[in-house]
Amino acid sequence: MLSIVLALPAAAQTAADPEHQRRLAEQKMRLVEMLVNSPAAQAAGASKDAETAALIERGKGLLKNAREALAAQRYGDAGPALDEALRSVAKANSRNSGGLSDSVQKQRLQDMSEQVATYRGSLVDLGKSPKLGTAAQAALQRVDGLAEEGRRLAAAGRLGDANKKMAESYKLAVEEISRLRAGEVVTMSLKFDSPADEYVYEQKRFHSNEILVGMMIAEGRAEGDKRRMVDSFIQEAGRLKASAIDHAINNNHKEAVAAMEKAFVQLNRALQAMGVPAF
Repeated sequence: MLSIVLALPAAAQTAADPEHQRRLAEQKMRLVEMLVNSPAAQAAGASKDAETAALIERGKGLLKNAREALAAQRYGDAGPALDEALRSVAKANSRNSGGLSDSVQKQRLQDMSEQVATYRGSLVDLGKSPKLGTAAQAALQRVDGLAEEGRRLAAAGRLGDANKKMAESYKLAVEEISRLRAGEVVTMSLKFDSPADEYVYEQKRFHSNEILVGMMIAEGRAEGDKRRMVDSFIQEAGRLKASAIDHAINNNHKEAVAAMEKAFVQLNRALQAMGVPAF
């Protein structure tokens, strides 16, 4: 028996370690609890769409099962239950982007539109490049097309669909700039009147990437071994964001900006782990 254990790869030994399983399950549980208790999940749970509401209830049930498994030290059962709970909640949130209030939807659309405009400027600059111009201009047309469709949907009162379309535009812009500038250091210079204004911008930028992360999880991009990595990045991003909020409350906006920038990097890493180019 001893020889069999020693022959296992180090990763397999670690995965089989009960203490490691416990810590991983507790980490996942904190993430799932945060998502289940989020305003988006609460809105999804109250959705008139039966399937969306059922996904939230299923997530809550799986979370309850995971708690019981952890209490009984059945760590191997807790992990899969939490993985499935995360998938259910992420899918419900994605389906129910239209279940939020109009004021929240309009603010989301405005924030995402601002992000699209920022990245659009980089595509315009790349469109002037002799080497990358043709590809950049083609990407710009696609980005503008999605954004325009989002605006049309918003004008028709379909704010949930408008937000989804604007998120697609944002995602495409980020991916195309990353692809076109592969191997280069990507910088975007913006000027702000004060650190407080910059902090507001960083919050919007962070929120845009939160939406992308949720989209990718809902699409199944974090399956298997990627899940642990993605979860850890999201958890660290949340910790840094909380630190930024504390700094901002105390009017230390420079420190708040620095913390939000670090939090944004963590979400970028989560996106990269799911195969989405991000910078």
